[in-house]
Amino acid sequence: MKNRLYLILFLLIFIIVLIVSCKGINLLSPIHIPPPTDFRLPEDTIPSHVDVNPVPAKDGEVFGGFQRKFKYQGKWYILADYMYDYDPKSKTLNKKAEDIILQIDESGNIVVYDKDSKGYDDLLRMNVIEENRVLYEDYYYGKYSYSSSSFYTTDCKGEEGYHSFRTGITFNNEIRTSSDLINWTTEGSDDNIYKTFPSVSTDPNASFQGRFGVSSYKIVEFKNYIYVIGLKEDFDEQNPSGCRNTSLGTFTVSKNVYYRIDKNKDTSIGANWEKINTPWGQRSYPNIRYDKDKIYVAKGEREYWEWISPPYWTSKKESFENDNTIWSTTDGVNWQVEPNSSAYNNAKYLSTTGGDLPYIQKKIRTPEEPNWIKLDNGRYYKSDNSPYGTYRINNKYYYVPIPPYEEIEAAYDSGQEYFTITEAHIKSAGLNQFLTKDKEPNKDEDWTVITPIDYTDKLMVWQSGGEKVMLNIDNKAVQLVDYEQIEVMYNTIKEYSIVINYLRKTAKEFRDGTYWSDVANSYIKDVRVGMEYDARADMLELLMNNREYIMPNEAVTHYTVEFKY
Repeated sequence: MKNRLYLILFLLIFIIVLIVSCKGINLLSPIHIPPPTDFRLPEDTIPSHVDVNPVPAKDGEVFGGFQRKFKYQGKWYILADYMYDYDPKSKTLNKKAEDIILQIDESGNIVVYDKDSKGYDDLLRMNVIEENRVLYEDYYYGKYSYSSSSFYTTDCKGEEGYHSFRTGITFNNEIRTSSDLINWTTEGSDDNIYKTFPSVSTDPNASFQGRFGVSSYKIVEFKNYIYVIGLKEDFDEQNPSGCRNTSLGTFTVSKNVYYRIDKNKDTSIGANWEKINTPWGQRSYPNIRYDKDKIYVAKGEREYWEWISPPYWTSKKESFENDNTIWSTTDGVNWQVEPNSSAYNNAKYLSTTGGDLPYIQKKIRTPEEPNWIKLDNGRYYKSDNSPYGTYRINNKYYYVPIPPYEEIEAAYDSGQEYFTITEAHIKSAGLNQFLTKDKEPNKDEDWTVITPIDYTDKLMVWQSGGEKVMLNIDNKAVQLVDYEQIEVMYNTIKEYSIVINYLRKTAKEFRDGTYWSDVANSYIKDVRVGMEYDARADMLELLMNNREYIMPNEAVTHYTVEFKY
């Protein structure tokens, strides 16, 4: 009996030890039991009640591809590339119009002001908003150029010859303007005449144009004089018949003279121009620079014609690219060689026309609307304008949702090395997308994340339009939803395996320390960053397998948002 008691006691002790041992080697429990995640708020956050209310689309009409916002005559306007019909039941999105001008009324309702608008491209360039019109200056507004003309002659072989020459200096003061944003008119001109040059003449000595015109030179206005430098004459100038006997040999068309005229004289009269020999010889297309004290000339080329084989003469060029000599003048007549290139390098470069030409006053541009709004509580707000990360793989761009960084960081800080993405992370990825400041923002200042205490209605979706389409309407933030982003993601998500593979590979490299950084010039091990890459891949896999998550459950054009502290 006593032995049986010892045996029973021994068996009980053995079983207890076995159970404890099994528990210790994790045979009777799950392989991985992560500690509970500590979802602490990041330091740069502010708690707030965020009241988000979706505004249903009228007849299923939604918009996307937002380009800019602006205010005109007291009303907000938004430019959208596309207008769609969206059916939330079938989750189908059909494009129905392009180039949309949206108007936002005082209640925050969206009105289609114009679609397939002929004024859309002009509005994209518009940069001045006045009381009764909007406008923009031509790209070349305020710039000077040259005008030109041409004519044809018949040479000794009966063949037609083309001749072009420059006829003067012109300037651009052209603007495009509209009072209703749709119909645009052009004011001013792109070829106003500043100075007229002599024309060609049967007298080859009448002006620098000769009989057939000078086809190339550079124009610079300097200390009350206008200069034409780097002249190249026409082939026919030395061969008026258009033909040349081969026995006459090679000839040069780059000229060894330049001309100048007092800008107060009649520039159309050839006799008013002074002819001056160049110190650099026969050169056309020289590099010309200028400052308030000097004109500088360097390099260039000599163009000449050579008989190589029948039936035509061939144009050839001698380059002076390796000639580092720089000539300069303070009076336009007497030239010196610069001791070094310092002053030349700091002078303004002349393309074709420049110098002390009269300044043409430009319009004062209306500043672009900021990417933030100010509400009556004195605080400034903006939305997170990075709903996607952009990846370029094999010259193709892919859009990847931003993972929940704060949650991942909190999980990592609590000792976890893996983070689980759920459907909730996809469906409410816009949860913390609002930022705030208590003073007017500067460009590089940090913003504070608004952490919602609760939501009184549905959440913002991660396809929201970002900073271009956040407005202050009646002291409420209005945020539009960009259906072009939704469309692109929906149509291409099945192609994202290459992105997922890249994210998984990068995550593994960060986890095991084999990720190479060109910046650090070393391998990097960072488990937390690896968790973020894995989270991106998890989000994409969920979207690939559940494309309906990408499409909204309701046709919503925008949200109104109120912040309550």
